[in-house]
Amino acid sequence: MTQHYDAIVIGAGVSGLYALYKLRELGLSTRVFEAGTDIGGTWYWNRYPGARFDSESYSYQYSFSQELIDEWEWSEHFSGQPEVERYLHFVADKFDLKRDIECNARVATVVYNETDKHWEIATHNGVCTRARYVICATGLLSAHQFPDYVGVEDFAGLSLHSARWPKEPVDFTGKRVGIIGTGPTGVQIIQTIAPECGHLTVFQRTANWCTPLRNRPITAAEQREFKKNADEIFALCKRTWAGFIHEPDPRAARDVPKEERLARYQELYERGGFALWLGNYSDSFMSQQAADEVAEFLANKIRERVTDPAMAEKLIPKHTFGTKRCPGEKNFYETFNRDNVSLVDLRETPITKITSTGVETGSALHELDVIIYATGFHSVTGELLRMDIRGQHGRSLQEHWSDGPRTNLGVQFSGFPNLWAIMGPHNPAVFCNITRCAESNVEWIVDCIRYMREHGFETMTSTAEAEDAWTRRCYDSAQGLLINEMQDSWFFGSTNPENVRGRFLLFAGGVPLYREIFADVAAKGYEGFELR
Repeated sequence: MTQHYDAIVIGAGVSGLYALYKLRELGLSTRVFEAGTDIGGTWYWNRYPGARFDSESYSYQYSFSQELIDEWEWSEHFSGQPEVERYLHFVADKFDLKRDIECNARVATVVYNETDKHWEIATHNGVCTRARYVICATGLLSAHQFPDYVGVEDFAGLSLHSARWPKEPVDFTGKRVGIIGTGPTGVQIIQTIAPECGHLTVFQRTANWCTPLRNRPITAAEQREFKKNADEIFALCKRTWAGFIHEPDPRAARDVPKEERLARYQELYERGGFALWLGNYSDSFMSQQAADEVAEFLANKIRERVTDPAMAEKLIPKHTFGTKRCPGEKNFYETFNRDNVSLVDLRETPITKITSTGVETGSALHELDVIIYATGFHSVTGELLRMDIRGQHGRSLQEHWSDGPRTNLGVQFSGFPNLWAIMGPHNPAVFCNITRCAESNVEWIVDCIRYMREHGFETMTSTAEAEDAWTRRCYDSAQGLLINEMQDSWFFGSTNPENVRGRFLLFAGGVPLYREIFADVAAKGYEGFELR
């Protein structure tokens, strides 16, 4: 039997929960489909050892309810996965959201019926629904992937992927463990499990510029201050480029004496989190000279912390500082001083295959009991394309994006009326303190629906011309930034299928400008969108 709703939300993570809350405010009957066995999205799936925020807890939390802010207390400045998951359950229970959420319900097809202007949604477990509005809350980093090495299925030991970690604890005591990947997830896992392992072999293709997290418990006095000043904290996040609490120095690095620059780098290094990345001088994302100086500062820190000089040099990245999100670490570099940890440089000796007993690199076989794949995702587009989404004239999203993703404002696609993606390609959310961007995007989308209903419109869809213009604007937003040289990163779809690679997937103009554009488009009666 087909169930009828005003709106369907796909995904019950941070974005999906807020979308449900806002749609209810509008008085719409809403159903949320979630692929997992419970709510939480990213914080449900990514329960690997060491998983935690890289943004300050009090800046990540929802801002829409002062009562919620007053009632919840974070235990740490950068809270771990179990606490974040508990927080999302607390939110869902407080606002009675779970009654409208169906878990174990991965969406298979989303098909537009042009006759009655409704979407028909079917899940893999046989649920069929119809709705006028569909909001995809599928996240940026959701569609996990294994590498395409020969023999991945042949390994006889335990294989784990960081994004599909078992709920039961994994015991690494005395085990020979290999981990493939040293991105932010890999860094968190490596520094957490190394003391447990009999031996840990780290397979590194690309070293990353890590900065200290400086995590610590939140004191009672700090709790009171964070609650009292919550509005100020959120206002600060609204005016910063990426929605974090870190504001850059307005001066260019070249205008500051070197001794003063180095002192500032040290201050930001000690402050922790993204301070050194996002709180640096105003030209740090544009000046190669400025970025190189910060890189040398960090390289020297690595050399100080890693006792083996040859090992230290392997851990020093070769790419420009700031062109990738910096993993936050606690004792990552000291981990490589341990006798039970070794590093395999995949640039020197690539993996040739996975065997039944371990990982083969060149002529060496690394025998293992456990292989951990911290090998990432089909970024940004992955979960959208894993569903069969078909808009007007039966055209699929895969067809529409056959030569790369195209969007209008990063939230809608031409030919797909009344379908929005909260974290679609071409919005600043990849750089963003996610909840700050999620709230803004959800509010804008729900305001679209409110406007339509108040003015008697049945459908809203982007025009092809506006979609082309926004997609071009996103490509252009990377011009002049050092990030534009990093084509081999997931910002450019490097972890995606061929048709996505080389396409800039973000809007690099910053969160404040993006919010201004949202407001301007709405003020002009949703210019660039066709309302019928």
